[in-house]
Amino acid sequence: MEMALYDITTKGAVRKRFVAEPREVLSGYGLEPPEQAMLEGLDVPSLLDAGVSPMLTIGLWMCVRGPQALPEYLKAVSDSRGGKV
Repeated sequence: MEMALYDITTKGAVRKRFVAEPREVLSGYGLEPPEQAMLEGLDVPSLLDAGVSPMLTIGLWMCVRGPQALPEYLKAVSDSRGGKV
């Protein structure tokens, strides 16, 4: 899963394909269905609970949603942590 996150956040062509066709891009990484669903849905709380690096999750969010969406990211993390980021 972390390789998929790395590729999406560092390789522009992969990121563009992911935004357009996330399921197709992720199918090449051998992910389990729950892992794929977390990435497709940008389910940051679940990714963090699964032990994914917070640096990779914020990188994914920023690359896909843009820096203007940082408050949404922080709210998603805070809500999943009982109000603590």
